[in-house]
Amino acid sequence: MGAARLGNTTPRTWVVRYLVIGKVILMKTWCTAAIILLALGASAPADPSGLTGAFNAAAYTSFSLQQAETSTTETTELKTFSLDGPSYLLSSEPLFGDTEILWPGFLTGMRSKHSFHKKFAQPLGNPLYFESPFIETNVRLLYLWHDFSTASQLAGGEANIVAAQARIALTDRLAFIATKNNYSWLKTGITPEADGWNDLAAGLKYAFLVDEANELVLTGGLRWEWHNGSRDVLMGGDSGDNELSPFISFAKGWDRFHLIGDLAYRIPMDRHDGNHILHWDVHFDYEIAPDALPGFFPLLEIHGLHYLSDADQLPLGVGGLDYSNFGSSDVAGTSVLWGDLGFRWKLTPNLSFGAAYGFPITNPADDAFNQRVTVDFIISF
Repeated sequence: MGAARLGNTTPRTWVVRYLVIGKVILMKTWCTAAIILLALGASAPADPSGLTGAFNAAAYTSFSLQQAETSTTETTELKTFSLDGPSYLLSSEPLFGDTEILWPGFLTGMRSKHSFHKKFAQPLGNPLYFESPFIETNVRLLYLWHDFSTASQLAGGEANIVAAQARIALTDRLAFIATKNNYSWLKTGITPEADGWNDLAAGLKYAFLVDEANELVLTGGLRWEWHNGSRDVLMGGDSGDNELSPFISFAKGWDRFHLIGDLAYRIPMDRHDGNHILHWDVHFDYEIAPDALPGFFPLLEIHGLHYLSDADQLPLGVGGLDYSNFGSSDVAGTSVLWGDLGFRWKLTPNLSFGAAYGFPITNPADDAFNQRVTVDFIISF
């Protein structure tokens, strides 16, 4: 897609443009949406034996007897969300049931057998490479604003990115992931102002350890990135620019405190066209007040990126961070560290949104990270 000048556009034009691009991105994830719509149309099978009604009646009777034996304070506590389970701002009622679709775990993922993972807040920063270990079906809508340091080789500028990610649980342990489907507006001090589609990335992940008693999950996965995006926004290239990215991620919970982390290795198919890059991410969240602010999780994340090799694409001493693989000629041995401070707020079991401010830890003049804002909205099945 050719470059488009943005300097003379009005705010109204910006709004229209974002809406149009957003619509196109969502259309590109039609396969995921179609599957979820099919799930919406599925209903639980009839219960001709009447066992469900009998169970509900027995549960109601038991609950009534307990009410008669407890104090008013205890009765009030029954109406609040338990600290042992997840809490939500608007409603704790899920939109979708646990009816089996096609085979066990399809679309429902981990929740077909486990529930502890619902207490975690999903990671927010480094959204293209920080993959959570949880197996679930969701659509994640993203907006990211990134600022380049004027002291770096890119001589300032900014990137605005809108994206849609999709994840589909194939079983309770295996999921398909589509993590890069973006459109960006790019402006730097050394490149023309332009906009265009980014590269595509998809893969699989498998949870090979799920320990509900200890709230522990360990997952491995593999991503493939096609460099088919627009060269105007520093994407695309020949087949040598394609990337293979194996990763491993984990999650560990201690009541309301949660830790999530991952390690990923980006391998270009031609070492002359792209840099070898090692990523790692650590996420901390804590639900501070489940009664006063149910579902609200302040979070802190630290991200690290290490360039392991040089390439021949661009004569630069800065790399493309998590945005792209520039194939820079003078970055081997350098590292970039940054943090994200923000929150995630769970509205219901199926809806959550988050926002974070990204700040540099290493010197912004040495690479391409000065500051960043990330906002997302997750719709889970």
